Amino acid sequence: MSLNSTSEESILISHKGLINERIITQKGEEIRALFKDDIYLSRKIFSVYMELIQNIFYYSCEKEEIGGKSFGVGSIQITKKADSYIIKSCNLAESKFVENINKKFPVINQLNKEQLRKLKIETRRKPQEPLSKGAGIGLIQLAIISGNPLNIFFEKKDTFHSFYNIHIKISSQK
Repeated sequence: MSLNSTSEESILISHKGLINERIITQKGEEIRALFKDDIYLSRKIFSVYMELIQNIFYYSCEKEEIGGKSFGVGSIQITKKADSYIIKSCNLAESKFVENINKKFPVINQLNKEQLRKLKIETRRKPQEPLSKGAGIGLIQLAIISGNPLNIFFEKKDTFHSFYNIHIKISSQK
């Protein structure tokens, strides 16, 4: 898994491994505490964090069993740059799912906020695609919240799986 950080970034929050309800709650509380002085920024970062960590929780191909329950495995990290914050996630995904995402995110990146909102409504009205796992709406929501293009890339693990990386930029200024 790759969450590559550069020397220009400082890591604020990081987790790699099993994602369960306890981890989701704990990291969410860390975000709220870290950004308690800026409610606007806190909400944006928390919303992106929740979208990304739930993606791992529900859809990671890599699973760990604890007490008879299966949990997704992946990584999530929030870093600070000079003018922004980057929320990064990585998890193992089926290659056919990755191919579907690869078709959607360039289209999403070309749209403005108004167009993204329209696309989100249209996507909700359509029947869910077999390979989508709901990712279309999640990606649209990430673009709306962040106000920045999605940075999504994949690292092939084997014939059937790839590491699915998402890096979302949140500007420090309102």
